[in-house]
Order: sequence, then structure tokens, then C-alpha cells
Amino acid sequence: MQKRELLVLMANFLEALVHNDPARVKRAGDCKSTYQGAQAPLGSGEIWGLPRRIPYRQTFVDDVTNTVCFSGVVTNNISARSLDEKLPMGNHGPQKWWIYFARLTVDGEGQICEIEEIARKETGAGMSVRPVDMTPPRVLEAPIAEDARSSRKEMIKIASQYWDGVNKLIDPDIVPMHPDARLYEVGTPVTDEMYSPNSMKTNYITPRFKWDCIKRRFPVVDEVTGICVSTNHMIAQEPSSPTGYVTDIFKIEYGLIKYIYAFHDHDIDFVDWEGVGPQTSAECE
Repeated sequence: MQKRELLVLMANFLEALVHNDPARVKRAGDCKSTYQGAQAPLGSGEIWGLPRRIPYRQTFVDDVTNTVCFSGVVTNNISARSLDEKLPMGNHGPQKWWIYFARLTVDGEGQICEIEEIARKETGAGMSVRPVDMTPPRVLEAPIAEDARSSRKEMIKIASQYWDGVNKLIDPDIVPMHPDARLYEVGTPVTDEMYSPNSMKTNYITPRFKWDCIKRRFPVVDEVTGICVSTNHMIAQEPSSPTGYVTDIFKIEYGLIKYIYAFHDHDIDFVDWEGVGPQTSAECE
């Protein structure tokens, strides 16, 4: 399926979300849908409801995997003046914000066959950037110079090396880091900061930075922008904590990791998706 068609599918999916109308989403009869890692009917998650708006939107698309991924912020924070007359104020409820990730994958017939939704409430302790202040990092959308581009296979290997470094399966020095490398977690920079002074490279050396990275996936790879979207279930190993489900958006230039924008949810202890693609960097050879 062409990228434009995949983008239209995601646009329609998001319209269904803000109108709380999952029936709008045209999908295959055997479509698998998960919410917070577990299988659930589309529309049954807390993220669905009225009213809703999506002030932070960023979409990544791959016409090789027939997949489109969305990251953003969803809220019910809507002025009473703008509410539809048919929606009484009593339905508004307490103000809520979610950091939201959605993945749609299409089958050979052009039907949505997989829907994955992750909706994290707020950002958590220690994160200085709140959802209301989050904005899409547009640097991720910018094309990189032709001589800075890596092949699809190379980008998946680089992301795999990062997960292997987190897993302590390889020497941290093997992980290819750009001198400008920064890590952001749910909108907050967490490397080279006053209360988190380690560089991304140093993070790998510290014993507390260790998780088993299982069920790895690489749903979107874009050689032109240098983007590789990868998900996995990170199982905490002592002394690291906690376990959680992670989506990392890698920006890769000259074969080096320049930025990582991570969306993680530590409330997820089960993920009903199997790994797709290499599960270690050694499998990329």
C-alpha cells in the first residue's frame, strides 16, 4: 500500500477516536486489536470517549511493512463553549491527558489486520515536561543528506545494537552513538541534564541500566528521514526497574544514533505481540 493511503487510514482512525466511533474504522474480519498490551475490542480502552482532542500529532509510515505509527497526546480538556449541544457538561469529567501511541498494519488486501494502542496517563514522576506542554519533535520528520543515509537493513541493525546494549549483550562501545546524541523519554530530555547528567554512552556503562529487551519489532523504517521506530517489552533485571513496554523512535545519521524519542509505559506487564525481525543484532549479519 502506498504511503499516502496509509496516512489516510491513520487520519480516519484518529477521527474515529475523537468522535468515539470505532465503527468508522474499516478492518479485516480477523483484525487483532490490543490496548495496553492485551487483546481488547477496539474502542474499549479509556482513551476512547467524549470529548477528545489531539493537540500533539506525529505520524510515521512504511510502505514495505504496510504499517503506519502515530505518537501524540490526547486529552478531554475542552472548553465548555466548544462542546456540542448534545454533549452535556456532565460527560466532560475530570481533566485527563494521555501520551498515546497507535500502530495500524494492513494486509495484502488493503484491510487493517493489526491495531495496537498504548495510552499512558500523564508522564510520571521525574519528567519535567507535562503532556500539556509537549510538542512534536519535527526534527524527526526532516530528510537527512543523501550521504548521511543508511540502508533499511543497516538501520534495523543499529537499533538492534542499542537494544543489545541495554540488555548488556554486547560491549557498549559497539553501539554507534553520534556526538550530539540525546535521549528523550515521554518528552523530557533524560541525558546530559542536571539531575540526569549521564550521556547516552555513559548510560550503557552503568550497572543499573539493564533490561531484557524481548519481542522486538521494527514496524517503520524510513531511509530518507533516518527514522526507525522500534518496540519491545523491557523486562527489568536487578538493579534496574521497572518492567515496561517501550516504543523508541530512532533518528540515525551517518550510521550513528543522533536522537531517541522514547514512549514507555511501566504499567504494562504483558504484551500480546510476538517479535518480528531480528531479536539480537547478531541476527542482522
